[in-house]
Amino acid sequence: MLRTIFFLGIALIVGGVVLGIVLGLAMAVLGIAIKIAVVGGIAYLVIRLISPNTATMLRSQFQRKSFDRY
Repeated sequence: MLRTIFFLGIALIVGGVVLGIVLGLAMAVLGIAIKIAVVGGIAYLVIRLISPNTATMLRSQFQRKSFDRY
């Protein structure tokens, strides 16, 4: 009985540590993705203000369907 309680306690501690590591890595990746999206959005806004034709071309390039590319 006591062995089972200790095993459950150790399993919960190890699970908590693993969950913390996984969530920490996921948040780091999410933070990087948000930064990239913000920088890309600002770059697109600048391109749109400077050269609207280039911005239209970029938008049409990324809005293609997957079967249109080949």
